[in-house]
Amino acid sequence: MGDNPYPPRPSLIREGGMFIDTSGNIRRPAFTLAEVLITLGIIGIVASLTMPTLIANYKKQETISRLKKAYSIINQALKLSEAQNGEYSQWEDGQALGADVYLQKYWLPYFNVLKICYSPEECGYTSDFPYKELKGTQSALLFTGYNSRIPFITTDGIVYIISIATGGDANTPGTESSLIYIDINGSKNPNTIGKDVFLFQRVNGKGILPYYYNQVSNVINSSCSKTGNGNTCATKLIRNGWKFSEDYPF
Repeated sequence: MGDNPYPPRPSLIREGGMFIDTSGNIRRPAFTLAEVLITLGIIGIVASLTMPTLIANYKKQETISRLKKAYSIINQALKLSEAQNGEYSQWEDGQALGADVYLQKYWLPYFNVLKICYSPEECGYTSDFPYKELKGTQSALLFTGYNSRIPFITTDGIVYIISIATGGDANTPGTESSLIYIDINGSKNPNTIGKDVFLFQRVNGKGILPYYYNQVSNVINSSCSKTGNGNTCATKLIRNGWKFSEDYPF
């Protein structure tokens, strides 16, 4: 008989995580193609289940981070303006000054302004009523208003909409001109109050606080819900320690 063209494979001896044949050659174990495909399939399934949650958590954290930043910046701007122009309650009548003069004198010097929005289109919006309520209906909040508010966008992409006021408190009837609303990502979607647009108000002796800061919890929760307008969501977040509660309609 001739030589066997297919000599027997050397036997393997396992040592730790390696195999050594009788010739002394080290042979490491490997996965088969089927095993690799099965593993990739499992990874894909796990990723498809976890990615939506990870993305949602990232968006929540980004929202909190940008909102806290904007809240800090606007309160600092108010303090700087008061240091130069006197207490907010003593500022000149915004209606008499005009919205442009009021903004230029009391607010703009204390922000890193990128652009003033004399119209919605100048800052990327397509409507003077660009915002939605949490329940899905269009909000009545006016973006720009003749002699009442002129929005501006800062270098970090945050839009501030400050109604002219003479020192009133937005919780007092007839002084809604104290309102401030902040769009933390500019004209980008979702443009929804409570998700990327949040309401604040100027309060004598206290600075800038979330809208309806002193209301009871059931009023706050009713507004900041899937069937509400979202106006009190800044208050809900801050009361919860700058965290999204389980019932937050994000």
